[in-house]
Amino acid sequence: MNRLIHDDHQLSVIDLRVLDILHKSVDGSARMGDLAEALAASRRQMTKRIDRLGERDLVRRAPDPQDRRGVVAILTDDGRSIVEQARISYGRGVARYLLGPLSTRQVETVAENCWRISQGPSAPGAPGEQVFPEAPACYLPGIDDAGKRCWHQFLESSQVLFPAINDRLVAAQQLTLTEVVLVDRIAKSPGGSAPLSVVGEAFALQPSRVTQLVTRLETRNLVRRGPDPGDRRRVVATVTAHGRARLSPALVVYAREIRRSYLDPMTHQQAIALGDACRRISVALKTGTDRFAGMR
Repeated sequence: MNRLIHDDHQLSVIDLRVLDILHKSVDGSARMGDLAEALAASRRQMTKRIDRLGERDLVRRAPDPQDRRGVVAILTDDGRSIVEQARISYGRGVARYLLGPLSTRQVETVAENCWRISQGPSAPGAPGEQVFPEAPACYLPGIDDAGKRCWHQFLESSQVLFPAINDRLVAAQQLTLTEVVLVDRIAKSPGGSAPLSVVGEAFALQPSRVTQLVTRLETRNLVRRGPDPGDRRRVVATVTAHGRARLSPALVVYAREIRRSYLDPMTHQQAIALGDACRRISVALKTGTDRFAGMR
């Protein structure tokens, strides 16, 4: 989705979400702090993002008229124009990457089970008795109500699930979810080493982002970097003994939280159905084909 939006409009998905929030507001503006909170970003990160959008004259900053100590971001005419165009690309991406590989029933399955994950195992009402919400009032050109529900619940579940697992890993093991899955991926590679390019491909990360993450792991003595013995032009990351010692208990916590937050809200059959639907989405993305598109 990021590649699609960037290729068409030189925006990231997060940039589009910022512009969309401003576009939906009553007066085309929002407090910087509110934007940061809505997108789970720090104020510093949001300031940098708004500054980048401001360089393209898509937004501008101004003192908050209701609180002169605060700052608001205001959508410009150019910003309003590009967000309307980018929404069309976004809707096309949802149809192509999420809905395209799925049957009509699988679209419903993903929506319902992702909603169960968002509600959590302790949600009121017995399984099957909770009321599934109507389609959200989101603007996705060309997407029917079932597709809107599917995308909304897919996003909502990830926005609930990943921070919850991350917080519990940090509290129990002082490791983030990203650190655990990266170290685990490297540890499972032949010899406990993986080229940085392979790590990037596995998680769809840009080379600069891979370097940043691996550098952070290296400073914590979880991995070390060095030349690839088979190709001195490549750099590999290798899990250290300390990294392996830290990884084992972290994976125990990770597995426990996956069961509690992801599996427990569903029946066994629902989990299988969701897993199969997600596998179809992943296969289509990894092979770079759209062979399922239009099959609903």
